[in-house]
Amino acid sequence: MSGRAPQSSEADHRGGKLTVDELARAAGTTTRQVRALQTRGLLPHPALVGRTGYYGGEHLDRLRAIVRLQRAGFSLAALETLLRAWEANRSVAEVLGLPPGRDGDAPDESDVFGDAALALVSSSHRRGRLLSLVPSTILGEPAAS
Repeated sequence: MSGRAPQSSEADHRGGKLTVDELARAAGTTTRQVRALQTRGLLPHPALVGRTGYYGGEHLDRLRAIVRLQRAGFSLAALETLLRAWEANRSVAEVLGLPPGRDGDAPDESDVFGDAALALVSSSHRRGRLLSLVPSTILGEPAAS
Protein backbone atom coordinates (compact mmCIF):
# COMPACT_ATOMS: atom_id res chain seq x y z
CA MET A 1 0.00 0.00 0.00
CA SER A 2 1.35 3.46 -0.85
CA GLY A 3 1.89 6.24 1.68
CA ARG A 4 -0.78 8.38 0.03
CA ALA A 5 -3.85 6.45 1.16
CA PRO A 6 -3.29 6.92 4.90
CA GLN A 7 -2.47 10.61 4.41
CA SER A 8 -5.64 11.14 2.41
CA SER A 9 -7.77 9.40 5.02
CA GLU A 10 -6.06 11.44 7.76
CA ALA A 11 -6.99 14.62 5.88
CA ASP A 12 -10.56 13.33 5.56
CA HIS A 13 -10.73 12.75 9.33
CA ARG A 14 -9.55 16.33 9.89
CA GLY A 15 -12.52 17.72 7.97
CA GLY A 16 -10.67 18.20 4.69
CA LYS A 17 -7.79 20.09 6.28
CA LEU A 18 -4.39 19.51 4.72
CA THR A 19 -0.85 19.74 6.03
CA VAL A 20 1.68 21.71 3.97
CA ASP A 21 2.99 18.50 2.39
CA GLU A 22 -0.52 17.35 1.45
CA LEU A 23 -1.41 20.80 0.09
CA ALA A 24 1.71 20.99 -2.06
CA ARG A 25 1.19 17.47 -3.40
CA ALA A 26 -2.48 18.16 -4.22
CA ALA A 27 -1.55 21.35 -6.11
CA GLY A 28 1.37 19.78 -7.96
CA THR A 29 4.06 21.89 -6.35
CA THR A 30 6.53 21.76 -3.47
CA THR A 31 6.34 22.71 0.18
CA ARG A 32 9.16 25.16 -0.49
CA GLN A 33 6.99 26.91 -3.11
CA VAL A 34 4.02 27.01 -0.70
CA ARG A 35 6.16 28.66 1.96
CA ALA A 36 7.66 31.10 -0.55
CA LEU A 37 4.17 32.14 -1.68
CA GLN A 38 3.14 32.65 1.95
CA THR A 39 6.23 34.76 2.64
CA ARG A 40 5.39 36.92 -0.37
CA GLY A 41 1.78 37.23 0.78
CA LEU A 42 0.26 35.43 -2.20
CA LEU A 43 -1.06 32.54 -0.14
CA PRO A 44 -2.61 33.00 3.32
CA HIS A 45 -0.99 31.26 6.23
CA PRO A 46 -2.68 28.12 7.62
CA ALA A 47 -4.71 27.75 10.76
CA LEU A 48 -2.38 26.53 13.50
CA VAL A 49 -3.28 23.69 15.82
CA GLY A 50 -0.35 23.35 18.18
CA ARG A 51 2.67 23.48 15.93
CA THR A 52 0.92 22.07 12.86
CA GLY A 53 -0.61 24.26 10.19
CA TYR A 54 -3.77 23.11 8.42
CA TYR A 55 -4.94 24.38 5.05
CA GLY A 56 -8.47 24.32 3.68
CA GLY A 57 -10.10 24.17 0.28
CA GLU A 58 -9.69 27.90 -0.31
CA HIS A 59 -5.92 27.55 0.12
CA LEU A 60 -5.87 24.67 -2.35
CA ASP A 61 -8.00 26.51 -4.93
CA ARG A 62 -5.81 29.61 -4.71
CA LEU A 63 -2.57 27.61 -4.87
CA ARG A 64 -3.75 25.63 -7.90
CA ALA A 65 -4.69 28.88 -9.67
CA ILE A 66 -1.29 30.41 -8.89
CA VAL A 67 0.52 27.32 -10.17
CA ARG A 68 -1.55 27.29 -13.40
CA LEU A 69 -1.01 31.00 -14.01
CA GLN A 70 2.74 30.69 -13.38
CA ARG A 71 2.89 27.88 -15.95
CA ALA A 72 1.04 30.19 -18.37
CA GLY A 73 3.80 32.78 -17.95
CA PHE A 74 2.50 35.09 -15.23
CA SER A 75 5.29 36.36 -12.98
CA LEU A 76 4.94 36.45 -9.20
CA ALA A 77 4.85 40.25 -9.40
CA ALA A 78 1.95 40.11 -11.89
CA LEU A 79 0.13 37.57 -9.74
CA GLU A 80 0.64 39.77 -6.71
CA THR A 81 -0.94 42.71 -8.55
CA LEU A 82 -3.86 40.59 -9.74
CA LEU A 83 -4.52 39.00 -6.36
CA ARG A 84 -4.35 42.31 -4.48
CA ALA A 85 -6.79 43.84 -6.97
CA TRP A 86 -9.09 40.81 -6.73
CA GLU A 87 -9.07 41.04 -2.93
CA ALA A 88 -9.98 44.75 -3.22
CA ASN A 89 -12.86 43.89 -5.60
CA ARG A 90 -11.28 45.87 -8.44
CA SER A 91 -12.03 45.24 -12.10
CA VAL A 92 -9.56 44.67 -14.92
CA ALA A 93 -10.31 48.17 -16.23
CA GLU A 94 -9.38 49.65 -12.85
CA VAL A 95 -6.14 47.67 -12.66
CA LEU A 96 -5.16 48.61 -16.20
CA GLY A 97 -6.18 52.25 -15.70
CA LEU A 98 -8.70 52.08 -18.52
CA PRO A 99 -12.08 53.80 -18.55
CA PRO A 100 -15.21 51.73 -17.94
CA GLY A 101 -17.37 50.54 -20.85
CA ARG A 102 -18.22 52.90 -23.71
CA ASP A 103 -21.63 53.78 -22.28
CA GLY A 104 -20.07 54.82 -18.96
CA ASP A 105 -21.04 51.62 -17.19
CA ALA A 106 -18.74 48.71 -16.72
CA PRO A 107 -19.43 46.18 -19.48
CA ASP A 108 -20.87 42.80 -18.64
CA GLU A 109 -17.81 40.59 -18.31
CA SER A 110 -19.45 37.71 -20.13
CA ASP A 111 -19.98 40.00 -23.15
CA VAL A 112 -16.34 41.09 -23.18
CA PHE A 113 -14.54 37.89 -22.26
CA GLY A 114 -16.96 35.12 -23.15
CA ASP A 115 -16.68 32.04 -20.99
CA ALA A 116 -14.21 33.12 -18.29
CA ALA A 117 -13.35 31.20 -15.16
CA LEU A 118 -11.06 31.17 -12.20
CA ALA A 119 -10.75 28.57 -9.51
CA LEU A 120 -9.15 30.73 -6.87
CA VAL A 121 -12.13 30.21 -4.68
CA SER A 122 -15.61 28.82 -5.17
CA SER A 123 -18.19 31.23 -6.58
CA SER A 124 -19.89 31.51 -3.19
CA HIS A 125 -16.62 32.82 -1.71
CA ARG A 126 -15.49 35.08 -4.55
CA ARG A 127 -14.95 38.62 -3.39
CA GLY A 128 -14.20 40.22 -6.73
CA ARG A 129 -14.40 40.07 -10.46
CA LEU A 130 -10.84 40.69 -11.57
CA LEU A 131 -9.47 37.16 -11.79
CA SER A 132 -12.77 35.76 -13.00
CA LEU A 133 -11.85 37.51 -16.27
CA VAL A 134 -8.87 35.27 -16.96
CA PRO A 135 -9.89 33.09 -19.92
CA SER A 136 -10.47 29.49 -18.96
CA THR A 137 -7.95 28.29 -21.56
CA ILE A 138 -5.17 30.00 -19.57
CA LEU A 139 -6.30 28.22 -16.45
CA GLY A 140 -6.01 24.81 -18.06
CA GLU A 141 -9.71 24.30 -18.62
CA PRO A 142 -11.10 23.37 -22.04
CA ALA A 143 -12.21 26.24 -24.24
CA ALA A 144 -15.94 26.72 -24.75
CA SER A 145 -17.21 25.35 -28.06
